[in-house]
Amino acid sequence: MDPQIISSIIIGTSTVTATILGSATALLIGRKISQRQNIEEDLNQAVRDIHFLMEVEETHCERNKARENESFKVRTRSAAREKLGADFSGRFTPGNWKAEL
Repeated sequence: MDPQIISSIIIGTSTVTATILGSATALLIGRKISQRQNIEEDLNQAVRDIHFLMEVEETHCERNKARENESFKVRTRSAAREKLGADFSGRFTPGNWKAEL
């Protein structure tokens, strides 16, 4: 076989291989970025849900205080702590979350 033909085959194969590797790398990086964006959206939604539930708790405590002169907030959180065996870290409250950004 002519050396020029062999050289052309090697160059063509190298070009195709480089194109495939570049495309595969771009695909993998794109997927990682997309997954990260989805995780960030889920986290932001979770923080908004926590904010909403804290507002519900505050409204409920205000109503209790108006009716019974006590909010029962500490007592209610203690009961929830005992029931779930978990504690509220406060790490992802809206104010703390904005500070972490």
